[in-house]
Amino acid sequence: MNQCVRITLVVSACVPVFKRLIQKNAQKLAIEGVGSVSAPNALRIIAHGDHDAIDEFIDALYTGCKGIRPSLIEVEPFVKDRDYRGIFRIIG
Repeated sequence: MNQCVRITLVVSACVPVFKRLIQKNAQKLAIEGVGSVSAPNALRIIAHGDHDAIDEFIDALYTGCKGIRPSLIEVEPFVKDRDYRGIFRIIG
């Protein structure tokens, strides 16, 4: 079963590192959607994919990378509002 969520992620630093982490995990887990920088240290992500893949994607965000963990993660259900054409893009 597919699931769509909106994730707000706040990091203290290294937004480019998190953008790479997000892109890599989205591709690995076959998640489609879009991510964007919504503030200097905040990322907003719309992710759509298999329920288990979304859970694993969120787990990877909580884990962080290179010793850097997000200071805030908010996950909320989201109604898929467009066709993401099977890929994940990060804008900005």
